[in-house]
Amino acid sequence: MEMKIQFVVLLLITLLFIASIAYAQNKNSPADNRNTIDQMTKELGLSETQRGEVEAILNTEKKKVEAVFNEERKKLQLIQEETRSHLQVVLTPEQIQKLESKMRQEGSKNDTQKK
Repeated sequence: MEMKIQFVVLLLITLLFIASIAYAQNKNSPADNRNTIDQMTKELGLSETQRGEVEAILNTEKKKVEAVFNEERKKLQLIQEETRSHLQVVLTPEQIQKLESKMRQEGSKNDTQKK
């Protein structure tokens, strides 16, 4: 029984981590980037040349961060698949169905909280 609980907790933690990554990526929309650059221009007194260079730097860094997030998402998906496989060995089909339903509910809650 304790192993079942550990697997469920691991699965839920994994899903929450994935949701947080998705939230972080969605937060960095082009409009947010423009707002960041506008704010930096205003607060730091950037010249037009500096603004362009800062924008280029931030765009390059954003691509690097997205690559890291994508790689980590792949790793998390593998862990999630492994966890699901392990759970299918331990839980009954009805329990799996209940767990998946609960996870969908939690996912929906996280989606509505982000908005």
